[in-house]
Amino acid sequence: MTDSERIRPHRGIFPLNELTRRGAEEFRDRPVMRTWNRSDGYDVISYNELHRRVHALAKWLIDYGIEQGDRVAVLGPNGPDWSVSYFAIQTAGAVAVPVDSLMPAPGIRHIIAESGSRILFVAEKFFSMLEEMEPIRTLERVVSFTPVDDPEVPALSELIKKGEGSDATPPARDLSELAALLYTSGTTGHSKGVMLTHNNIASNLASAYSLFDLGPDDTFLSVLPVHHSFEGTAGFLLPVYSGASITYARSLKSAEIVEDIRNTGVTFMVGVPLLFEKMMQGMQRKLRQAGKDKLVRALMGVAKAGGAVGLNLSKPLFNGLREKAGMNRIRILCSGGGPLDPAVAKFFNLLGLRLFQGYGLTETAPVTHANRPWRIRHETVGPPIPGVECKLIDVNDQGVGEVCIKGPNVFAGYYRNEKATREAFTEDGWFKTGDLGIIYEDNYLQITGRKKNMIVTGGGKNVYPEEIEHYLNRSEFIAEALVLGIPREKGLGEEVGALIYPDFEALDLHFESKGVTPDEKDVDAVLKAEIQEAQKHLADYKWIRMFRIVDEEFQKTSTKKIKRYMYSGDLVKVNGGRL
Repeated sequence: MTDSERIRPHRGIFPLNELTRRGAEEFRDRPVMRTWNRSDGYDVISYNELHRRVHALAKWLIDYGIEQGDRVAVLGPNGPDWSVSYFAIQTAGAVAVPVDSLMPAPGIRHIIAESGSRILFVAEKFFSMLEEMEPIRTLERVVSFTPVDDPEVPALSELIKKGEGSDATPPARDLSELAALLYTSGTTGHSKGVMLTHNNIASNLASAYSLFDLGPDDTFLSVLPVHHSFEGTAGFLLPVYSGASITYARSLKSAEIVEDIRNTGVTFMVGVPLLFEKMMQGMQRKLRQAGKDKLVRALMGVAKAGGAVGLNLSKPLFNGLREKAGMNRIRILCSGGGPLDPAVAKFFNLLGLRLFQGYGLTETAPVTHANRPWRIRHETVGPPIPGVECKLIDVNDQGVGEVCIKGPNVFAGYYRNEKATREAFTEDGWFKTGDLGIIYEDNYLQITGRKKNMIVTGGGKNVYPEEIEHYLNRSEFIAEALVLGIPREKGLGEEVGALIYPDFEALDLHFESKGVTPDEKDVDAVLKAEIQEAQKHLADYKWIRMFRIVDEEFQKTSTKKIKRYMYSGDLVKVNGGRL
């Protein structure tokens, strides 16, 4: 069967305000959302109930005076209250502004104020933060997810009840209308409002549905922050589009995530690489504690050998292990938001759990590429999804160029920023992602790094920090590494340097086993050896010339990307270890 034959028809491309109505008509009392309730398990909401709440809240918004194109913000954790608010905004004809709940107060205020949001739907835990902010001129009303002791702040349930008695008629929506205004996570320190239309998002849902065999028997686990475009599209809107259900993870603790997976029969999960790395490490730790790690490695070798001759031995060999881990129903684990270590993907796949990565940006709603479930290449992000085109520009002699995208999912521009919008596109209309990559003959794309992060050596060689970080982060003694360019003392170009955040617990255990009380020189020596080991995989012009140890984890965005801009210059402030 060819790839094109495996791609199934989608369910239609339509405005997002139609999602809950269509869901109620087709799936009725089937579950759409589950949340953990400590007293009696999981609270379940059906498609009918979701649409009832959404329709009523939308009518209240219309009665309040919200008009088509008005912005309404949502701030809070993943869950039914956030989802009802988002769908009600769409149904009322407004534009949703998802706010990053992990941002500090100034960042949250900036998004609400810059977007011109008139209403804010918000979880109670953010009230103290809101009270400390300077007043926002455009913000007229705050609505709490849950009842609070403030007559000026109505609760969601109260407004749903009011809306049920309203005669308001929600407007029709057009695919060309703005659906959401998403603010980028700011790895470079500059957060811009990305304007996504109904067509941008809906076409992305249709393409994803056509690639993955999803339906009412599937359950998604929602772990990533839903304000982020990857979770918003792939972990929130896609299951509703497909007639599936969503289990909202009760926390980010690996043990509780596994419980939610087991208890609710999760079949599909999207996550960032760090999440899957932590899951793998947790499984490996338990295998070592049980004394089964050597046996599992041996069986993985058998499964790998079977795969080489076309036999899928992973399913039968590890059925008991998957069942014990509560992951026997999982069909697909999809990683995005950053580069996934192929070793992590191979670990899960050898256990019979299909993990692969895709690629995209907020500006592309977000997915542009995905490995095909039937043909996975772990070092790549796969070929473009249906309807999307990809090409490289400014290709160098290594075949690396900037990744550019065309398709119905490409955003309408940056909010109130015409200059940035113009700069984001080529003259013939291709969106420039800022990412560098290689396209292979089978159209599979490999991302090699960020254009802005690239280091140019004195010899004119291009060095991609992400490649070096990949090998450094494999060390048991390195928790995190950040590779940066250091201006050469003489001449043009840069040298390669690294900031290293060690795994202090692993170092302690290492020195304890040797009966040594370490000083700084001892720690430096271990890390130098680890760096030199990592560099065996690299050409000499990519070797690290200087490193410095940092005592704290690097600051990150909500999707766990290091904020590189915060550390530029750190290597030259303090003398580091020369190599």
